[in-house]
Formats: sequence, structure tokens, C-alpha cells
Amino acid sequence: MKNYVITGVLLLFLTAASFFLPIRVLKWQDEQRTGKSEIEEVQEVVLKEQISMTLSEKLKLRNQETVNALTLVNGKNYNKDTIEDQIRKEIGILADQDILIDFDMESMKIREATVTFYVDMEDSERSIMFWQGYVETLEYDVSFFLDDETGKIVSFAQYAAGPVADYAGAAIGLSRDMSMEMEEQKELARRWAEYLGCEMKASSTGWYGIGQGAEEELFEKEIDMLISKGYSYEEAGLKVALAWGISVDRQVLRVVFEDNGDTIQYTLGITESLFQMDVNI
Repeated sequence: MKNYVITGVLLLFLTAASFFLPIRVLKWQDEQRTGKSEIEEVQEVVLKEQISMTLSEKLKLRNQETVNALTLVNGKNYNKDTIEDQIRKEIGILADQDILIDFDMESMKIREATVTFYVDMEDSERSIMFWQGYVETLEYDVSFFLDDETGKIVSFAQYAAGPVADYAGAAIGLSRDMSMEMEEQKELARRWAEYLGCEMKASSTGWYGIGQGAEEELFEKEIDMLISKGYSYEEAGLKVALAWGISVDRQVLRVVFEDNGDTIQYTLGITESLFQMDVNI
């Protein structure tokens, strides 16, 4: 009788175990898988001693897909207490060299400056810090990127602080007129290259609203077709621009700079209210 009781108890235990043990085992396995998955999804970045990079490499790094960006309080060489002096210094250089157009330093106010850390997630030796901000005067605003390593502004846009009102008078309208002949634009681009420590190697004209590549090729092809019919380049460009719904005054100058063997392409665009010198990677 005693043996039957022991056997019954064992059968009851094994039966209960057959129900609950697999559930516990599966739960444990799920927890292990979840923990493993979480570990695999977290990509650890170990910062090594940073290598020296050219301006071209920095600008390309900022835009590449493998980069992670993090906003910081302070940079490596400049912090929230020292960056304003550096901004005033560099904006002053651009104004003195007439790279910024008709810019009044005395009324300038710094409105914002934040630093972002960009690191290549596939190669943590490649990282940069750029300050982004803007300043304003009574007539113009300037947004910019400043390299924390060199302290130089690497791209900017200058634009009218507000629309030119008719009642403001012709004098203000003229002071905000940023129109400039192409040769003057090329000279301005040369000064910009000199500021960056680069050499201007080539230049070409384009149009606002027309992207480089197939769209630009099609645009130029239509111009060439009209030229073959006897139109001048200016006449053909005017006709195609109007047909495409593009302002004929919105041409851009694309310039290629050489920086320690690497090349950088900037787009310089000037309209009645905007002057932009930006990177075109």
C-alpha cells in the first residue's frame, strides 16, 4: 500500500511538472533571447584619439549616413563662455574682406550658438564638432556653421532681416540689393577660398531650383537646342527658365576649391534678399 502511495505521488509530481516546467523553460529561453537581442542592438562607440581631418573630409563626414549627431553644451576648443568672442572675430573678418555684403558689425547681435558632435559609427576616430548659430543686424541675418577645431566659419547664408517695404524709401531698397555681376561673384568666391585656406580651381553657373545631375542636363539640353536655332545663350536661357517657371535672376555660381589635395564644391547664390555660400557635397 505504501508503495502505491509513493508511486501516486511521483506520478502527480511528474504530471504537474509536465505542465509547468515547459512554460518556465520557454519563459527562461525568451528572457535569454531578449537579453541577447538587446545586447546585440546596442552599438558601443569607443572614442579613440581623433585623427586630423581636412576641411573637405569634415564637410563630407557631416553629411554621410553612418554619422551619429549629438548636441553638446561645450565644444573641445570653445565653450558657451568663449564661443561668442570667436563668432564676433570670424564674422568681423568676413565683413572686413567683403565676403559678407554691406554688413554692419556695430549693430550685430549674437542670437544663438550650439555645438553638435558628429561621429562616424563605423570609425570612431573620425569625428568633428561644428557650432551652428545665427547673428543679426538691423538689416541682415546671418546663419552659419563654425568648426570647433579651427574656429573658422565653413558655410553661411546672409539674408534680409525682413521684406523691403515700399514706404521705407529707395535708399533702404538699394542697401539691400545684393545683385552682383558674375565676375564679381567669382571674385567674392576667391576671397572665400582664401579665408578657408583653399585654392579656387574651377567655376560654373547654374540655376536656383535646378538640381545637379539629370535635371540640370535636361535643362541645358533645352538651352542648347534653342542655341542651335540661332538664339544666344542668354536668350535661350531666358526662354527655358520662363518655360520651367524659374526666375531668370536666380542663377547660382558653383565653385570648386582644392584643400590639401581634396576638392570641395560650394554653391554661391545671390538674389535681391539672399546671399548664400553653402557646401554642395
